[in-house]
Amino acid sequence: MSRTGSSVCATGELFPIDSCCISGYFSKLRLMAPTTDIHEHALPHTAGQPGESTLRKAGSKIKLVVTRSIFWSYERGSWQYDLIVLVILCFIFLSPRAWFNDRPTLQLTDLRHQQGIVEMGRVNKDVRYLVDARLVESLGQKPEDAIPIILKEHLQKAFTVKSIDAVRDRHQVVLGYTVMVEE
Repeated sequence: MSRTGSSVCATGELFPIDSCCISGYFSKLRLMAPTTDIHEHALPHTAGQPGESTLRKAGSKIKLVVTRSIFWSYERGSWQYDLIVLVILCFIFLSPRAWFNDRPTLQLTDLRHQQGIVEMGRVNKDVRYLVDARLVESLGQKPEDAIPIILKEHLQKAFTVKSIDAVRDRHQVVLGYTVMVEE
């Protein structure tokens, strides 16, 4: 038999290399023995509590569900996939902002369009406010004197000013004042 273009089959006919003599090939194959199934009752059982196997099955199912959920291995359009998407959307839209200690961030450019007082955050009894510089300048007094007057009108309760820091832009223009107040 030559390897350059043809081969001879058991019947003596010539075939191209990429084909074979099917009847001769399959006649030489031996059939495999049939597989044997191992059933649960054939395996030795360990002595244990009566409900242990059901607990083990339930545990393995829970582990499978958690693993598939974490690795997102459900098919798109299945009810499991839709349920995971629903849980994620509920978490995004229904979780309280306080869980993340998240407060809206005031950009310094906002002070150019809005005049007033903004609460920046709270820590125990200390509250930090951002007071617009235009509001302070409108009273015609020093910031140390004007800010307590402005906050007194806004808060309408007793407080103590702990610190006042100027907030400046990149050109050193005062945009506002960060005021730490103890209520």
